[in-house]
Amino acid sequence: MSKRIAIVGSGPTGIYALQELLTCSAKLHITIFERSEIAGKGTPYQRGINDPSMLSNIPSVEIPPLPQTLYRWLLLQSDKYLAEYDVTRDQISDRAFYPRIVVGDYFKSQFSTLIDSACATRHEVQVSESCEVEDITPVEDMFKLTIAGRNREDNCVFDYVVAATGHSFPTNPEKSPGFFEAPWPATALKTIPSGEVAVLGTSLSAIDAIMTVATTYGKFRRTKKGILEYRPSKSGSCLHMTMMSRKGLLPEADFYFPIPYLEPRICTKQAVDDRTRLGSSGLLDDLFDLFKQEIAVADPEYAAAIGLDELTVDDFAEAYYGVRDKIEPFEWARQNLVEAGRNYSAERTVQWRYAILITHEIIEAAVDCLNADDLERFNRSFKSIFADDYATVPHLSIERLLALHECGRLEILALGNDSEISSEGLARGVTVNSACGRRVFDTFIDATGQKNRSAADLPFRGLVERGLISEGWTVTTTGNQRRTGGIDLDAQCRPLISGTQPIRRLFFPAVAYLLHKRPFIQGITSAAELGKVVAHSIIADVTRPQRSRRRSVKKVQILPLEAAA
Repeated sequence: MSKRIAIVGSGPTGIYALQELLTCSAKLHITIFERSEIAGKGTPYQRGINDPSMLSNIPSVEIPPLPQTLYRWLLLQSDKYLAEYDVTRDQISDRAFYPRIVVGDYFKSQFSTLIDSACATRHEVQVSESCEVEDITPVEDMFKLTIAGRNREDNCVFDYVVAATGHSFPTNPEKSPGFFEAPWPATALKTIPSGEVAVLGTSLSAIDAIMTVATTYGKFRRTKKGILEYRPSKSGSCLHMTMMSRKGLLPEADFYFPIPYLEPRICTKQAVDDRTRLGSSGLLDDLFDLFKQEIAVADPEYAAAIGLDELTVDDFAEAYYGVRDKIEPFEWARQNLVEAGRNYSAERTVQWRYAILITHEIIEAAVDCLNADDLERFNRSFKSIFADDYATVPHLSIERLLALHECGRLEILALGNDSEISSEGLARGVTVNSACGRRVFDTFIDATGQKNRSAADLPFRGLVERGLISEGWTVTTTGNQRRTGGIDLDAQCRPLISGTQPIRRLFFPAVAYLLHKRPFIQGITSAAELGKVVAHSIIADVTRPQRSRRRSVKKVQILPLEAAA
């Protein structure tokens, strides 16, 4: 009898898990549940949730293998389709950036191809769209899914469940008049009236929000000289937007680098693994020493310019941002855009930037081993430089920001370390008090990205109430434990009971619940990694000799709700 597998969510993580599961030698029956109307895209790439002006910051060459590359898929699309998203056929390349909606259509196409390929194998795949899973409940050594609005439960019991729910955002982001707690869905932002608009954040999520509002009240056009301009409509005459962050810095333009990544010379995976095995005491400082050596070898001039020898993990970020801090943000963006464009043309790599890029995932792998105090230090400063380096944005995004600023529609505000945002006493919008004084905005959008979620936020109460999902904890230097967000999972994304015993056949490769120990896990490459890890675990379990499986089932006793209480 074939094993029944449920995948909750059909975004990139679910797609890559499906692709890997289809390689299993044993027959599988896979059901994919998607709460939106169309399966196979994922929240960051759905129409409606995203505006056509929102750009993805991953090119075709960086998307992990699927049946077809984004580059090849785009070449097969009609001129009408390409024109709808301002994609010029002769400029299609494996390093170009495209609207999120286009990437979503690509993923949908690859998802459909995988479904079709399953028909040629022994596997059975069923897709349930507009189907929300409300709860997951253990039933002996299986799991029952409760589906919204469905009475019959005959086919809702599964041997394995993969909760690939990806990003988690509110359905209605406007929690009070003029106060949006997320920049999605884009359709909600389209209702914002022309006026003073504040956007918290300066990353790609914030740029998404800015572009959605800007294209509601105007258009971007290129002059005959190739300069991008923003032309507001009559209804947008009062529109003025302000991006806000602690430092008030804009992200940098995407820079040229070799793909696939070259191997680091000092801060290698082996070196980090060797140090991690020695224990958590002094781990962060030793990791920084390896990182510092890598930067020095890769770019001696940069190392000398920032005084790298004298820097610690606690003050490296200050030196990293030091030059940008001294230049007006839009002027820096203009200079950086020219430099990045020149380097792309010459296929030249800025070595210190590349050294940070190729070590960020290696360093991240050791974050789970940091004690609570070092984890706090890591999050306070060191983490941000990796995020700033790998989260560069498409050149067109920078051009658009500059165009908005040039016509007086966009400014940036540095809030400093002590700021307050409040809607108290206002019929709409917020008051922002910061080092720059007091400002009142008609509309406020929190665009700081995906928030870290914990067990209390999990919608599947049948698991939480039975004690099968635990909060994430980290050991302190004194041996105590401190809550650090997220949920407690093993390396295969299986929930842990008492921090040690994994729940077999249940997997949570869901970004929102992993961020506390995997701070850089939000992209498509991470989704592919998570999907493959989970699929490999399932395949290993399914193909294990029957006798071994019977013994392992006894390891975890799943209690009924009454006993757990």
